[in-house]
Amino acid sequence: MKRDLVLPLLTLAHFCVDGVCGAALAAYAFNEPYLEPIVYYFGLYNLIAFGGQWCAGWFFDERPRTILPALLVAAVFLAVGLISSLPVGIWVVALGVGNCVFHAAAGGLVLRRHENFGPPGIFVSSGAVGLGLGLGGFCPAWIFFVLYVAAAVFVYRSGCDTSELIFCGQGQMVAAPSFIAVLGSGVALRLCVVLRGFGGGGVSGAPALLFPCVFALGKAAGGVLCDRVGYPKTILAIFLLGFFALQGEGLIFALLLSFAFNLTMPLTLRLLHRCAPARPGLMFGLAAGCLLPGAFYPGAVFVPASAMIVLQFLCLWLAGRALFREKGREADAR
Repeated sequence: MKRDLVLPLLTLAHFCVDGVCGAALAAYAFNEPYLEPIVYYFGLYNLIAFGGQWCAGWFFDERPRTILPALLVAAVFLAVGLISSLPVGIWVVALGVGNCVFHAAAGGLVLRRHENFGPPGIFVSSGAVGLGLGLGGFCPAWIFFVLYVAAAVFVYRSGCDTSELIFCGQGQMVAAPSFIAVLGSGVALRLCVVLRGFGGGGVSGAPALLFPCVFALGKAAGGVLCDRVGYPKTILAIFLLGFFALQGEGLIFALLLSFAFNLTMPLTLRLLHRCAPARPGLMFGLAAGCLLPGAFYPGAVFVPASAMIVLQFLCLWLAGRALFREKGREADAR
């Protein structure tokens, strides 16, 4: 299988995995008369699915040959998660593990096989639409599952090289930056992801799939835009678009603000990988884990949207400055 088919298949698989989990959890919530167990089991799922990715990613970095089989292992856990006759705790844990294994394996593989910003954004984008379709009850979980198994089998049979590290345009391996650059940029990038977790949501009363589609478009567009115009111009465009979205009220401006927040996703993901080029799975998992504060404590921290935009810009600027300076001459920073 040609390399350019792996990314579309993994993108389709991501759409299906989030669709499976969303549809299964939505079906449970619809039939559960009490709010407390819904909150508990949704929290348990998020904790495993997102909080466990750094550990799974570290494992796949140590054993890259297990990445492709892991895509099929994730299918087994997802299948268990669809057996609603099991005790609810068991199938919720199974869904979380399946989600965790898939994201750490496939996300690390995308980072490993591509050096630019677009592919990570394209890969992650489809999950928002799948989750929206699943949670909205627009599609049963088994349809997502069948599509996922088909995509996973095709990727597994492709025999792509999972031990290959990315290379820069001149054919030389990307060098790891200094400890100071990694520490400073790593903290800044994780803070940016935390802010996105708090500020990237939609508004009540909007059509069910409207904001998930905007999330997906933003994630994909952020990476593609960065590949086209460079990193500094992209973060400046995000900054200006965010402030423009604050100048008005209503659905259109809320959509623009969510779009601006989601433009940052491929930037943070790619630069975190540049902090540790040999650890794509771990970096992908750590980025996912930084979304947990927004999921567990959505109203705990109040930061005005204008302050979020400024902090986000400063985090992206500082991280890019540190990492691109370490590389000396970087094509992406043109």
